[in-house]
Amino acid sequence: MQPGHRRPSSGLIPRALLLLALILATLALTHCQMVGDRLNGVGVGIFKRKNDCLTKCQSDYQARNQAEDRLHEQNLKACAGDKPCIASENARHEAAQSDSKALRDACQNNCHNQGGGSSGP
Repeated sequence: MQPGHRRPSSGLIPRALLLLALILATLALTHCQMVGDRLNGVGVGIFKRKNDCLTKCQSDYQARNQAEDRLHEQNLKACAGDKPCIASENARHEAAQSDSKALRDACQNNCHNQGGGSSGP
């Protein structure tokens, strides 16, 4: 080597290549577009609707039970201690509770089928 003549630093070329790669990556990424939730085939809304449905089923069930409990208390008072009347009212109340549970279960089963699609022909 001749004195006074400098050779480029060995780290300059890799740095220049890294800078070029960074610039190209930045340009490529700025052209990306936002995509919706349905890109992968799974809609997030399905899960929210199912949860809302189950919540409504439970809420309706509780409201029916509260109304039935109030009616049961009123009917027992109206029986005025008459044992056959009380037995009949208790049987009616148990049947109403069973019907309410069946309605809740049917409602919840319907929630499981919402937005499920199909798994074959």
